[in-house]
This record gives sequence, structure tokens and C-alpha cells, in this order.
Amino acid sequence: MTSDGLYFELRPARSDDFQFCWSLYRDLMKPLTTELLEWNESGQRRTIEQSLTDSGTSIIVVGGSDIGWLQIRETSEELYLGQLYIAPAMQNRGIGTKIVRQLCEKARQEGKALTLEVMKNNRARLLYERLGFSTLGSSKYKLNMRWQQDNQKFRD
Repeated sequence: MTSDGLYFELRPARSDDFQFCWSLYRDLMKPLTTELLEWNESGQRRTIEQSLTDSGTSIIVVGGSDIGWLQIRETSEELYLGQLYIAPAMQNRGIGTKIVRQLCEKARQEGKALTLEVMKNNRARLLYERLGFSTLGSSKYKLNMRWQQDNQKFRD
């Protein structure tokens, strides 16, 4: 449940979720990407197709409607948040915050780091910083961020 009473659940992604995931990804990421570099439509589509074959990919559901999706990769040492997209109409309702906090708690319980990459011009970076992620390094277009239990606390 989120702060305004919205309940959400996660269900495993399926291959027939491609159009939903692709449309959401394209709508959210194309404007950010084209600010920094050229958009590669076929390459981006392949990335989403591959994501849907991963067992760590889930669809975020609110009230029976698909409102977003995420992809988590887990190793013995870390959880990696590879994708997290929420439909614009459902953003700023606490859903993303709750998902990331749940991942932080899972990482804490399992003694793992939680890592991610975010485009430098993506405002989601502010959410990650607020939740205690630190920037470990960067590439030309992305920040590499990490949350680890022994040096981070949740910040509201």
C-alpha cells in the first residue's frame, strides 16, 4: 500500500507484455535519451524483448491494471535494479518509493548491496538519492549508484 491508499502487486512478466513494456519504456526514455545521444529504436526494442525473458522482470499492477514494470537481477553479493518504469499518470503516488524501499529491505536482510544505473538527466536520480543511494561512478550518460545497509538509512 502507498501513502494515498493505492495497493499494488507484482506479477511475473510474460512475452505478451511486450507492447505495454515497450510503449512505457519508449515514452519515458526516448525524450531523455535524445537529449544526450541518438535513439536506437531496434536496439532498444531488443533490450526490452530480452528483459521480458528474465525471471526477475515483473509487471506492477494497481486495481487490476498494469501501471509499470521493473527488472531485478540478483547475485550472491548484490541486487541490481535494471529497470523501473511507472506510467506518468501513476507517478508521484509513492509506488516507486515503496518498491525501492522493499528492495533496500531485501538487500539489508540478505546482506547485499543494491545497485543501479540511472541516466544523468533522469529525475528518478533524485528519488534514489533521497532513499540513500550514493554515486559510485559515472559514464558519459549514466550514474552508477549503490545502496548498502551499513552506511545508509532511509531518508524521507
